Amino acid sequence: MTRPNSKARSFSAFRSAAEEAGMKNEKQRGSLEGGHMSCTSGKIVRSGGAHKTFKAIMSQANGRTIEREFPTMREAEEFVRRNTPRPEERSTLYDRDP
Repeated sequence: MTRPNSKARSFSAFRSAAEEAGMKNEKQRGSLEGGHMSCTSGKIVRSGGAHKTFKAIMSQANGRTIEREFPTMREAEEFVRRNTPRPEERSTLYDRDP
């Protein structure tokens, strides 16, 4: 019977430990956003900040607004998608050839 090697390499989907740590930080940041689908609508504007150049402005049902700044447009879009409901599916009843 052979003993398993205690220094055996393990498999990871991440290229580095830093990438894995970054993914964990994003998951934790997502839990601090204020709740799933907590906003009714959102928009992204360009702000004049030095490091954070985009701002997501979210509207809640009670009339309150939330503003968060992001360094990239992609991060701002992801934040809006996570915190607003998807639009209703549009009807395809009339999308046919005559």
